[in-house]
Amino acid sequence: MTMLNSYKAAKSFWKVYTACTMFSVTMYAVSPVVFHLWTKEPIQSWIYMDVTKSPFIEFVFLRSCLAQLFVGLAMGQFGVFFAANAILICGQLDLLCCSLRNVRYTAMLRCGVRHAALLNKHADILNDEMHSYMYNSSEMTQSVYHYDQKMITNFATRINRFDIYERCFDDATSTALRDCARLCQVVMAYKDKFESFVSPLLALRVVQVTLYLCTLLYAATLKFDMITVEYLAAVALDTFIYCYFGNQIILQASRVSTAAYQSTWHAMDISSRRMLLNILLANRRPVVVRAGRFLPMDLHTFVVIIKTSFSYYTLLVNVNETRRNAI
Repeated sequence: MTMLNSYKAAKSFWKVYTACTMFSVTMYAVSPVVFHLWTKEPIQSWIYMDVTKSPFIEFVFLRSCLAQLFVGLAMGQFGVFFAANAILICGQLDLLCCSLRNVRYTAMLRCGVRHAALLNKHADILNDEMHSYMYNSSEMTQSVYHYDQKMITNFATRINRFDIYERCFDDATSTALRDCARLCQVVMAYKDKFESFVSPLLALRVVQVTLYLCTLLYAATLKFDMITVEYLAAVALDTFIYCYFGNQIILQASRVSTAAYQSTWHAMDISSRRMLLNILLANRRPVVVRAGRFLPMDLHTFVVIIKTSFSYYTLLVNVNETRRNAI
């Protein structure tokens, strides 16, 4: 398994989401002008200006478009940054799950067992790992690399006949488990650094989106137009991106323990089993990216944000109705 597929997924998401952001900003900026040219009515929406003569009106329009573009790209690129890093973290977790699940086979290969002989005897490995990874995929191909280290093998001492329970593979199994533990530490350390950077920004974004959705729903109630609906959908989609990819990290991290259970632990010695148990204990705590260090970014949080925004919207409507009745 390599990180190539997760890298391609992150790159593809960057291109698609940036294009969608630019399209949304362009539609938000150009729609009032198109509506004005079509219906001959005054320009409405976000273009508020006192100038009415050329070339000042064109200058103000271009300045407003650039301002909207920069704001949209700033908001959208933060979503791209979060999603791309979440995809790469999930890719590393895929790699960790694959390494844990095949730790005994890795030890056998490093001890000189031929890849063709191992593939012939355990051909069902690939079928057992189907639907176990999110962005990467396992392959039954021979490689000269173990993580980023190039392995040097002696072809004169390759083994064709072997038994998975042989004790000669125990030392290599312990080495492979230490590599898995080291990878687990690296992934968790990067996740902590990533969370410490995005956590305050996510907390600000959650509050901002909640107020946005509330006011946009109220504005759509007073005056329904497609621009407000488009902006409402864009804000909801932006929030969904954070919650969805945060939920992906939680799901894939929960599979690490399952991968450890699915490894051939029954063929290991006592020291290797203890090391595997330590890896299991180290992954008991859920791997969660939190906004403000307290709000987990998952699909449940997305539902909570939508419900909270609708509650505030209902409160605004009731206050407005009460005020009208009092007048």
